[in-house]
This record gives sequence, structure tokens and C-alpha cells, in this order.
Amino acid sequence: MKCQNNFWPWFSDNEYKARYSRIRKEMEKKNLDCLIIYGIGGYLGTDPGQPNVVYVASFASFVQTYVIFPLNEEPTLFVTWGNHLKNAKQTTPIKDVRIGGMSQTPSNVAKRLKELGLENNSIGIVGAMGAANINLPYDHHIEITNKLPNTNFETVTSWFENLRLQKSEEEISYMKKAASMTDAAYEVMVRSTRPGVRPCDLYNIVLRVSQDMDGKIPFGHVGRTPMTSPDMIYAHQLALTTPISMGDVIMTEIAVGWGGYFGKIWGTYFMGEPTQDYAEMFTLGQETYKKLHKAIKPGIEGKDLANDCIKSIEDAGYNAKTSIFGWSNYNSRPDIRSTRGTISDTEFIFQKNQCLNILSWPTDKEERKGIWIGDTSLVNEKGIENLHKYPLSELHIIS
Repeated sequence: MKCQNNFWPWFSDNEYKARYSRIRKEMEKKNLDCLIIYGIGGYLGTDPGQPNVVYVASFASFVQTYVIFPLNEEPTLFVTWGNHLKNAKQTTPIKDVRIGGMSQTPSNVAKRLKELGLENNSIGIVGAMGAANINLPYDHHIEITNKLPNTNFETVTSWFENLRLQKSEEEISYMKKAASMTDAAYEVMVRSTRPGVRPCDLYNIVLRVSQDMDGKIPFGHVGRTPMTSPDMIYAHQLALTTPISMGDVIMTEIAVGWGGYFGKIWGTYFMGEPTQDYAEMFTLGQETYKKLHKAIKPGIEGKDLANDCIKSIEDAGYNAKTSIFGWSNYNSRPDIRSTRGTISDTEFIFQKNQCLNILSWPTDKEERKGIWIGDTSLVNEKGIENLHKYPLSELHIIS
């Protein structure tokens, strides 16, 4: 069947076969006979999230989705409403698509597990998002497990998400397309910035440009604050209506996606010359951003980056909130974040074909003013390749 899915364009048959084979091989190692993969919408843009479901189904239902992924049988996808069943069958490569029915979904999931003869087997629960500890809704968990009292259930969300860390060549091509879309949307947004324009106007511009490219966004953070009396170190997740003025600093976090894979830019630019503090923070951000891009190579661990994350920023008297994480494809890891002179996820090992975000983020001690510089990169044989072309680390002043 030809793909008619504009939200998650399909990969090749070989790509799905390779994914399914890898998942099942790891299931055998973990003695799992089946997976329950759950997704729930959780973003405020035009992409519904649900990355663990999308990874196997190239589809996400309204509100919530279940995929039953057996070790030896073909997977089953449950959509929320019966009225959506025909469209779901047109848009997912999974052949067995069934109605869940809002409150009836957990009962139907349990029924399918019984059809597969799994009443006395081991089943892994893959939740919506490991980083947020979102697994199954409590009432769903209780209903499913009560209907299969002799089944061994194990939550394996983080385990499953680790399987997605190293990207295939087809996935990388999606990442590169998404990064180019993000660059384009970001460029239009910056060029549209002038006194009197509201942050919410810039957000709407990002939405329009992204949609015109057939891209999707999970959100678009845009914030402004006056440099002489600042009160912002994190771009506003819901863009406000206060017009931009000369003397403002603009902070943005923009992600545009293609097929569930995202570029992402954390950008800072200035309405007029930056004040001394902001100029110094931007220089420190540039230095740290460049050091981390140079330092990351296959085989190094999170702890090897502690000095580059922290030292130059903190030596200058600022806080270092610098982070390295896998947000751009909804991965939970790495989750390397600097806080009060220490970093998390120190044992994470960088490997070829991981996509990650590098964010340099100095703030003042009171956390009332700060800048950030960050985007998306790919780990390759020698180091990392920045997937973005936008000159993010250059000082950008609107006069």
C-alpha cells in the first residue's frame, strides 16, 4: 500500500523490518514475550508526540494510542475512536488496526493479549515518555493487569527508548530534513523581528512557515525581556502579547519536525547592542558551545564533559546550566545537565549515529538574566556533525 500519511511519512519496508528485528532480538534477551507500547498526546503545537508508538507504527491516534507488539506475531494498533478507524488503516503500515474506544481501550488491549495466549507470559510495558516517568494511566494499568493475573508485567520504557538512540541512515535523512526546516523557519522569524512585533506574532510565523513546508512543531518558545531590568532565563513556553522594544533580549526555542524527527534551535539575539553582562554571557556561551562540539566523540562518557560544560562560565562568575540531551527525537538520553557545579548522566557513552542537542546556557547567580545557544548534531566516526546551517553562535543584533 502506498503511504498517504502526511504526518509521519513512511520509511522503507527494510527499515521497518530492521527495527522490528532489533526490538525482538532485544526482547528475547530480556525474556519478554510481548510489549504494550503506549502513547498519549502532550504538546501544544501541531505534533502530538507519542514517539515510542510512532517508532513502530508511523502513526499516533487522537488522545492516546496502544500498540501490542508480540515477539512472534504481527503488531496490533488500537485507535481511540471508531470513526477514525478507516483513516488510521490508510496511514499506518501496521495491518491489524482496531478500535480501542476511549474508556474501553484497556479492556480491548487485555482481550488482544488473551487472544495471543499470553496469560502466563512476560509482558513489557513501554510508556509514553521515560524522562517524565509517564508509563500507563493508573486505571488502565489496574484493568489490564487484573484481567491477566498470572502474567508477569514489567515497565521497560527506558529500555525501549535506549533502543532508539542510534539512528539508521533513513532516520538520519529525516533528521537532516528537519534541521533544514528548522533553519528556514528560524531565519524567517528572526527577519520578522522588529519593535512593535509581539512574541506571539513570531510564534505564529514559525507555525505558518513550518506548515507551508509540511513540517510539524511540538511547540515554539519565544520570549523577550529588557536587558536593563531582565526577568527571563528561559524563553516563554506560551508566547506573550507584550510588544518587542529596542533594548530587549529575545530568547527562543524552536523545533520543526519531519516524520517525528526534529531539528531544534535555542537562540538568543538582541534588539540593539547588548549590555556588558549580556555581551559577556554571549561570549561565554559561544566558547562553551564550540568546546563541546569539539570534545564529543564516540566512546567518551558524560563525565568527560564536566569541565567543558561548567568551567569557563563559572570561572567568570555566572551559573552554568549547560545541557546535552536527546530531545530532538524525543529520546530520554543523554540527559547531561549542569547544576551547581555538577552534571547528571555521567556514565552515558556517546556512540556513532546518536542525534543529540548541545545547549550552552550561562545565567547570572540570581537567575534573572541569561542567554542560550544550542542546536542539533549527529555523532559520527570522528566527532560530531552539526545538522544546522543557521549561524547560531554569531552575535545577531537588530538595529
